Amino acid sequence: MGIRSLLHRLRGRTELFQIYSNITYSTPERCLEHHGEIVADESEVPEISGCDFEVLSFSVGEIDRYEEKKERMEELVEEEIERRELFQKGARAIKKGELEEAEALLERSVKLDVFLPEIEDLHDEYGHAISEEAAERLKDLFVLGYKEKFGQKRYERLPEKMREERKKAGLEKIKDLFA
Repeated sequence: MGIRSLLHRLRGRTELFQIYSNITYSTPERCLEHHGEIVADESEVPEISGCDFEVLSFSVGEIDRYEEKKERMEELVEEEIERRELFQKGARAIKKGELEEAEALLERSVKLDVFLPEIEDLHDEYGHAISEEAAERLKDLFVLGYKEKFGQKRYERLPEKMREERKKAGLEKIKDLFA
């Protein structure tokens, strides 16, 4: 039994709670801040407008394992925030006409993750400012990123047919946008 576990047991606790946020392009940062957080009582889970947390209880004896999990969860949040910043910088570079810079930033963003609604918004807002050659390169970049997305471990949990249909629909949408 670890020290942390012992301390919780001395306080009369038998279980703790870990907070989960769904990490997507639209999850507010104020919600992401709590992803992985461990609280002693379920009443300590913050009630934040627009945040829909899932809470998992676990035995205080497992706290070391859940602390490790918390660190991995925090890394995912940092990665998502970095991805968003890169995508936004890429969009701003398109707006300025700096297409090579935009492609480099968007490529770094897509390597972390890619979300179809963001691609659609990018195209709706800046599609008119993109040359045919640049549109072709962006299409290739987003297609590759979207294909790789569905090979990630978290998507392997989806039923295969659903995963393939989502991937196919997304790829078609990207190709249509940048045709």
